[in-house]
Amino acid sequence: MHADTTTSRRPIGGAESYFIRSGYRSRGQVEYFLDETEDAVTWQPDVYPYAAARAKALGRDVLIDIGCGKAGKLASLADEYPAWTFIGVDFGDNLLWCRDNHSFGQWFEADLESSVELPIAPALVRRSVVVCSDVIEHLVNPIPALSLIRGLLMKGSAGAVLSTPARECRSGYDAPGPPRNPSHVREWASDEFQAMLRASGFEIHHAGLTRSDDFSNGLSTQLLLVGAEGTEGERP
Repeated sequence: MHADTTTSRRPIGGAESYFIRSGYRSRGQVEYFLDETEDAVTWQPDVYPYAAARAKALGRDVLIDIGCGKAGKLASLADEYPAWTFIGVDFGDNLLWCRDNHSFGQWFEADLESSVELPIAPALVRRSVVVCSDVIEHLVNPIPALSLIRGLLMKGSAGAVLSTPARECRSGYDAPGPPRNPSHVREWASDEFQAMLRASGFEIHHAGLTRSDDFSNGLSTQLLLVGAEGTEGERP
């Protein structure tokens, strides 16, 4: 049975449900997500190349990865762009692993559900593009993470590349939840996620679908390029 990817008769929800339609059940909590680098499948294989292409197009040479995990994809970009600066933001075992195992990059610890600011040098922020790839769905409260990203845009980052599952492509607009993936708190349909971004002060420059993985090649992941509403940020 294929998910209905056309539309829903239910209206988009409000801020209290993070704009997800009524009737959807989120998980109340999830365990810490430990990034496993041994997986033979590459998840969201096109997100980081897209972010690097945006950085090149905008003349930026710093990539800030919010929720970097063990930063395997940053490592690949570091090989391709050795003169660039790469900054990973995470906490716990993932961040410790990065500090112990990567010879490149700057690594900043932040709990994405409670931190209000990132101690990244302003000069680096002004040379940057931000990427936050399939992180939002792991957070019980995604608003602090979105605020951190918007803060970087307000301080001069050229744009932010975001990805998250597209619920309409995986289980349907009106799927009751919680997600099949036990490490996901909730999954948004594309129109719901865009509504949350606009309500959080973002301007959407691009929104589409990208591959979830390099095995099935199914287009079931949202890919967005956003700026901060009301700023003079550069467009792609």
